[in-house]
This record gives sequence, C-alpha cells and structure tokens, in this order.
Amino acid sequence: MMKPFRSLVPAVLMLALACATAPGASAQVTSIAQLLARAARPWLPTYNPATSWDFKHARPAVRQVCRRSETLAIPRADLPTAAQVPGLGRCNSEALYYGFDGKPNDVQARECAYLERALGDRMPLSGSAVLSMIYANGLDVRRNVPLAIKFACEAGGAPAEIDGRIAHLQRLGERKRPPWPRFDFCDDVTSGFMSGVCAAAAEGIFEHRRKITIERIASRYSPTQKAAFIALQYVARTYFNVQSQEEVNFAGSAGHAFVIGALVRHERLLTRDVEALDVNRVPAGTASAAHRAEVRLETLYQRVLANPALRPAPPDPLVPGVPMSRMGTISREGLRVDQALWLSYRDAWVHFAAAVQPALTRSAVRTWITRQRINGLRCLLPSPAVQPASCNIPMLSPSHLPR
Repeated sequence: MMKPFRSLVPAVLMLALACATAPGASAQVTSIAQLLARAARPWLPTYNPATSWDFKHARPAVRQVCRRSETLAIPRADLPTAAQVPGLGRCNSEALYYGFDGKPNDVQARECAYLERALGDRMPLSGSAVLSMIYANGLDVRRNVPLAIKFACEAGGAPAEIDGRIAHLQRLGERKRPPWPRFDFCDDVTSGFMSGVCAAAAEGIFEHRRKITIERIASRYSPTQKAAFIALQYVARTYFNVQSQEEVNFAGSAGHAFVIGALVRHERLLTRDVEALDVNRVPAGTASAAHRAEVRLETLYQRVLANPALRPAPPDPLVPGVPMSRMGTISREGLRVDQALWLSYRDAWVHFAAAVQPALTRSAVRTWITRQRINGLRCLLPSPAVQPASCNIPMLSPSHLPR
C-alpha cells in the first residue's frame, strides 16, 4: 500500500485553524459539481425570441406541433419590466427554479428565464427549458400546457428527447382537472450530455440540503473542533473529486453524470458520518479490529490492482473512438493516487473525531473509515457477484426530488 501524504493533514489543520478563527469563516466548501451548477448566465436588456425550428430528426407530427406553437402569444404581464431587468443582474433561472441557494423563487426564475431566452438559450437548462416547466406546472402563472410545449420546442434536445418531451406534455394537456402531475424538463432526457446536465442540477439541490445539515451541526463546534472539521472537508473534497474520476468509468457521453453521481454519494456518506459522530453513534472498534480491517483492505487493494482489465495509466487525453478496456477509464496509476488520498482522508477523520468525541478511541474511527473504503474497492472487483448493491451509481435528476 502506498504511504499516505502524511504532511497533508497537519498542514491543512494549521490552515483550517486560521480559517476557523477568522471572522465570517465558513465550514462548507463548494464542490466542483456545485460550481458547474451555479455557473452565471449572461443576459441582455432586450428581447430577441428568434429561435431555430429546424427539427429534421424529430417525428413529422412533433415538427408540426412545434411549428404551430411558434405563433402562440406570450402573456405580456409575465415578462419582466424594464425596471426589473437591472435587479436581475447576471441571474441563473436554473438555480432560482430549483432553489440551489434556498427555497425556489418561481417569480424570479420566470423573469430570469425570459432574459436568458433573449440570448437564444445559451445554456441547456435555462431560458426556454425553465419556462416550459413553469407553464406546465402553473407556477405563479396560469397553467398553460400549449405555451409549455412552445418553450420545450424552443429548448430542443436530442431527437428522442424532443419526441418524448412533446408527447409527455401533450398527455399532461389532456388532463383537465387537478392534481396536475409535475413536469420536469429532465423527465425525458435520453442523451448522455443532458444526463450530465440534469445530474448537475440535482447535485445543486442536494448541496443546499447538505449545507443546512452541516451548518446546524458545525454551529456548536468550538474553534478547535471547527478547525478539524474544515481540515476534514478540505481533504475529503480532494479525495472525493479525484476518486470520482479515477475509480469511475466515465467513458461515453453519460460519463459526466456518473462522476457527479459518485460525488453526491460521497457527500451523502460524509454528511451521514458527521451526523453519526455528532450523536456518538460510531461503531465500536478495538485495536485488533482495526488491524484486521487494514489487512483485509490491503489484500483487497492488491487484488484490484492485479486485475488485468485495468489500464496502466489514466487516458490522457480521452480520444473519441479509441477502444476502451472492459473497465474503461480506470487505471492502476489512478488507483494508487486514490489510495494515498484516502489514507490522508482517514487520518483527517481520526483528528476530527478526537476533537469532537475525545472518549472515542482512534481504533474505532480507523476501523469505521477503513470498512467504508473496503466497500468502495469491492466495486472494482472483476466478479459482480461479490459487489455490494451500493456499487450502483444512480443517474441523478432533479425530477426525482421533491421541490
């Protein structure tokens, strides 16, 4: 097993202590996926609703529906006024609609979406896509499925997505009485690209919910405990971001979605563990149990490294059309980096747990975190029969989450 980056945890702890004692210090570190999900959208203070209606690959019936909807009038009262435009600034209708920073704001999401639409919908989940959801669901506007279809046509997408989405909205339009089924633009995605976009949106929702939980717990920490927690988060995010790429097969158009799914799974586990530590529900563990877990981990790690299906090094760059091995982009070199980062992650957990629960033995924490790593490595074994169910990475979508 590779030696851990032993200088990483003490150095991060010193930096974290300075951060924790500084005014306005935050205990939350923004993830890469969240930064992607929060990307600012440019806007123009004029309206230019010209849209491409060239759906060559859509079914003829769908093309007809889209062309008919082109002439539908937009309620002028729903448009933001000239006085409201400066207040919207560089708004993000996706973040406002899903509530990345708090409760969804349907009014501002609609106003922002119209501004984004004026630019021709430069982002895949903005402008027209958000407006299709607002009108299909009747959010602070009169429910108007034909208008939702108009905006769904404008937003476009892969041929199968367009066909499925328009058919979906037509079925919703046939229902004349509530309750209305909720419509989400991500309900009908078929392409790997849009799967990644929708996964990023779902991650933005998860991130806000995690932040509330973490801030509630961290508000009770002393400066020393907060420093240890910030250090843990720093090391965790480094490990999570690398592991989610080096131990996940991201070959193919849906690779980005799988990477984000792995990131979210890590973040959920970290939040769950912080909650367990807060109420002192860490499983008991002795020195001998810790030793047995570490021996088992080393054996499993070497077994995974010996898998002939692994690449010797990560694909750099990943050239389209190049044949992949059975395990795709996963490599021995990447696994070695991950294992070293995990050792630093484990050490950061030991420091943090000692600060929050001094009576908890180091052996218990080492056993606890080592067993989690064992479960993760089992996902890379050649035989699916020995892989736990947790190995399946969910395809995240905001349509699966309560709004």
